[in-house]
Amino acid sequence: MRIFVVSDTHGDLKNAIELYDRATENGPVDFIIHCGDFYSDGVRLAQVLGQRVYAVHGNCDGGWGEEFKIVETPAGRIIVIHGHNEDVDFSLDNAVYLAQREKCSAVCYGHTHKAVIKEHNGILFVNPGSTRRPRSMDGGSAAVVTADESGFSAGIIYL
Repeated sequence: MRIFVVSDTHGDLKNAIELYDRATENGPVDFIIHCGDFYSDGVRLAQVLGQRVYAVHGNCDGGWGEEFKIVETPAGRIIVIHGHNEDVDFSLDNAVYLAQREKCSAVCYGHTHKAVIKEHNGILFVNPGSTRRPRSMDGGSAAVVTADESGFSAGIIYL
């Protein structure tokens, strides 16, 4: 299973669609995860790309309070959050707690506008960065997560 992960599109899908096209050069994706800011962009991606999208609200959507989606995969459960409610700018501890509580092996999150793939407390964390306003020197990024019976793997795609 291949999953395209995007976040922080902030009303502009041009870069997200370009990154999706790059991601699908190596084969189709099964669905898209949109980690917030803006939730409506996830809805639009589903319409434009004809893909199932799991999207959550971010801080710019007025998404305050606990909000997440759970995605079932052959490798285990993924919890999708934006990250602002879990204070991911400072620590992944709250996100670890949430993932453990929900019995998830992976977390897809956004909010920081910085692409990250790392394991923390035995949980895979994937932040695809931002397609609209990245906080790094790249022109925007997204991620592809592969999930199969042997586990999760992930990579970042840059513009």
